Amino acid sequence: KMKISLIGGGNIGCALIGGLMSSGVRADKINVVESHEPARQALKSKFGIDSMSHANDILHESDMVVWAVKPQNFKEATELNSRFTPKALHLSVAAGIGTQAISQWIGSNRIVRAMPNTPALVGRGMTGLFARPEVTDDERKIVENVIKTTGKLLWVDDESKIDTVTAMSGSGPAYVFLFLEAMKIGRA
Repeated sequence: KMKISLIGGGNIGCALIGGLMSSGVRADKINVVESHEPARQALKSKFGIDSMSHANDILHESDMVVWAVKPQNFKEATELNSRFTPKALHLSVAAGIGTQAISQWIGSNRIVRAMPNTPALVGRGMTGLFARPEVTDDERKIVENVIKTTGKLLWVDDESKIDTVTAMSGSGPAYVFLFLEAMKIGRA
């Protein structure tokens, strides 16, 4: 089976890990680099995954790397981790960072950009995907298999359309939840 590494074990990272494990991927096939100790403890208790605080040579075994870090931390994360993943397929779930910048930072063109939304946390998400031309059809299928564990997906043929997906699908459910919460508070 494929070896997947996640750089970041926050909400979306955990959603992907949960989906992967529910689909039969064993914990020993998943590596996680997570700098925050409480998040590492949560990964251990929830999934049985021994995550690491810093990247190391074990990441060389990665077939796919999922960049699940906050956009403002993305470049720094690539500086710390990308040297360990030169042969991997890269999947980014960071909002607002284009594949051209990612390519420059990680030194690879085999990049898929994804925009999942909040319902992915409970397996009911809708994720928009864009692949650079260097990503093969087989690699697209691999990405689909990973993303399908969190809900549905839609490929777009133009990277600028990911920004539309971000605005509508990525942020939309959060605004609905905020609206509903405000209505609930208003009735109290």
